[in-house]
Amino acid sequence: MAGYVWRRSAAGLSLLGGALIMGCWLLTFFTPVPFLVPLAVVAVLAVVQFLVGPWLVEWLVPAHELARGEDGYLSDEPVAAMVARQCRLAGVPLVRLGIVEDGDPNAFTFGHTRRDARVWISRGLLDRLDDREVEAVVAHEIGHIRNRDFAVMTAASVVPALLYYVTAGARGGDQSGGNDPVRILGFVVYLISELALLGLSRAREIGADHASCAATGDGDALCSALVKIVYGMGERDRALAERVADLRENDHHREARRLARKEGRTRAAGALGIASAGSAPSLDTAGPQLPPERLVRALRFEVTSPWARWQELLSTHPLVATRIAALEGSGLPGAPRVWRGVRNAAQAGVEERLRARAQFLGELPVHYGGWLCLGAALFTSKGDQANPTLVAGLVAAAGVLLVIRATLRAPLGAPEPVARVADLLDRLDAGPVTAIPVRLRGTIVGRGGFLASPDLILDDGSAMVTVHYDGPLPVAGFLFGATRAAAFVGEDVEVTGWYLRGPEPYVELRAVSGTAAGSVRCWSYVFRYLLSAAVLLTGALALAYTL
Repeated sequence: MAGYVWRRSAAGLSLLGGALIMGCWLLTFFTPVPFLVPLAVVAVLAVVQFLVGPWLVEWLVPAHELARGEDGYLSDEPVAAMVARQCRLAGVPLVRLGIVEDGDPNAFTFGHTRRDARVWISRGLLDRLDDREVEAVVAHEIGHIRNRDFAVMTAASVVPALLYYVTAGARGGDQSGGNDPVRILGFVVYLISELALLGLSRAREIGADHASCAATGDGDALCSALVKIVYGMGERDRALAERVADLRENDHHREARRLARKEGRTRAAGALGIASAGSAPSLDTAGPQLPPERLVRALRFEVTSPWARWQELLSTHPLVATRIAALEGSGLPGAPRVWRGVRNAAQAGVEERLRARAQFLGELPVHYGGWLCLGAALFTSKGDQANPTLVAGLVAAAGVLLVIRATLRAPLGAPEPVARVADLLDRLDAGPVTAIPVRLRGTIVGRGGFLASPDLILDDGSAMVTVHYDGPLPVAGFLFGATRAAAFVGEDVEVTGWYLRGPEPYVELRAVSGTAAGSVRCWSYVFRYLLSAAVLLTGALALAYTL
C-alpha cells in the first residue's frame, strides 16, 4: 500500500523538488544572497515545524488521552480496542489515542514518527458512526502512520514557505521595478508548489483509504463514514435530546448544556443503515444495491457542479465522490459493492448540468476578477511609464466585480426558512460565489474542534452544517471564539445567514440567537459591501479625473 501512495505522490513530489531548485536558483542568481542561505532556511523551517508541529496541534485541539498498557489501552472505550487491533494488523507501535470532546465528527493523525504518532478522534464521530464505520475510519488513520505520509507532508510543506521567502526577498531587494520579472516568476513557481503540495495531500488521503479497505475488507463502511463525516448525516439519541429540551423548558439551562455536552457518551440508538435499507426504515433507497436516497443526494453537487472539481484542486482532501470512485477502481477484495455506481445515481439531468456549467463560467471571473484587477492596477502603477487612465480603469473594473461578488455572496433579501439542513445539500444554485439566504433551527453540538474556534456546528436532526463566523477583522473571529462561542454549545438556536458550497457545505453567519447564550450578529457582509463600494467609487473618480 505504501507503494501505491508513492506512485500517486510522484508527480507532486517531482513538482515540489523542481520548485525548490528553481527557488534556490532565483534567489542566488538574481540577488546577492549566497547559495547556502536558502538551504539554511529550508533546514531551519523543517526542524522547527517537525519539533513544534505536534505540540501545537495538541494545544489547539485538546483531547483526553487514553492510558496505554502492554497489550492495549487501559480503557473500556470500544474505539480503543479497534485502534489497538488496527495497529497490530498494520505492524505499527500502539499510537497515542485521544478523544476530543466535541460534536464535530472528525479524526486525524499527527506526530513525528511511527513511534510518536497520535490519533485524535472526536466524540461526534463516535456518536454518529456505527462500529463498522468507526473501524474503517480508524484503519484509515493508521494507514497514514503505516505509509509515513504525515512525515513526508511535514517536509514537503517547507517548499512553498521557502518560495514565499524568495518572492519577498526579491521584492525587498529592488523597489524600482527592476526585479519584477524575478518576482513574477518566483510567485508563479510558488503557486505551482502550493498546488503540488495540495495534490500530494490528496494522494495521501486516497492511499489511506486504500489501506483502510485492505485492512477491514469493508470499503462500503468507509464510504458511508465519509458521507456522514463530511455531510453530518446520522441520528442522535432522541431520548437524550428530549431530556435536554425538557431541562431548558424548566429553566435548567446550565444542566441542559452539561447534558448536551455529554451527548457523545451515549452511542446513537438510530444510526443510519448504509448497506441495508432495513436498518433505516425511514429512508427510501435510491435503487437496487444502493445507499439510501438522502445520502446519494448529498453527493449531487460534487458530481454535477464544475465548482466542486475546481475547488478540489485547491483542497487538501479529495471530494467524497472521488474517494468512492478510487475505492471502486482499487481492485481490492473489500472494494465497495453497495456504493458502487453512486456517482451515476447522484448525477443530475442534462439540463441541470448545463445550468451548473453556465453558472460556473459566469461566477469564475466574478470570484477572482476583482482582486486580479486590483493586483494588476498595483503592478502597472509602478515606474515612470505608468498609465494613469489604465490604472484607474482597472480599479473601477475591480470595484464593479467586487460589488457583484458582494451582492451574490450576501443577498439582502428575506432568508428562506429551511425545515431540514439535508434539503440544502443537493441544491445546485449555491456555490462559493452565489449564496442562498437561509434561516435554520437546530442544536449547536460543537465548535469545529480546535481551541477558540469561532465556527459552530449546527445539527437539526437531518444533517449537520458548519456555521462560519467571518468577522470583518481577523481578531473579531478570535474574540468570538475565545469569549462567546462556547456558550452556544448545547443550545437550541436560530441561525440566519447564507448557505454556500466550498469543498464542504457551510453557512456564513449573519445572526445566531439562543435562550441562554443570547444573540450575536456578524457584520462582515456590511464590511464587504462598503469595501467594494469604496473601490468602485475610487476607481470611478480617478477615471473621471484622468479622462
